[in-house]
Amino acid sequence: MISVNVSFMGNKINKLIVNGHANFDKYGKDLVCAGVSAIMFGGINALESELSNIELIQKENELGVIVNKSNEKIEIILQTILVQLETIEKSYPKNIKTIHGGV
Repeated sequence: MISVNVSFMGNKINKLIVNGHANFDKYGKDLVCAGVSAIMFGGINALESELSNIELIQKENELGVIVNKSNEKIEIILQTILVQLETIEKSYPKNIKTIHGGV
């Protein structure tokens, strides 16, 4: 299962980390993993101009962002990523789970 761990400071996202594997299909043919990867890599690419304000987390089966200094652009991109991931979760609840936490 893919875990989407998101935490907030106040009403702003300060950490969004995705890890695991959906196990929807065989490795390399997994539609859920492909969708999640596309959302995450597209969102992180959109954050490219904000690298001084964020820390990228990239490990095997883990990808995410920790926000050091938030601004409107970062928050909009992270909220968009979260909405997209939660949309996949609604269709594939056995393969992806969003966990909300606070700071």
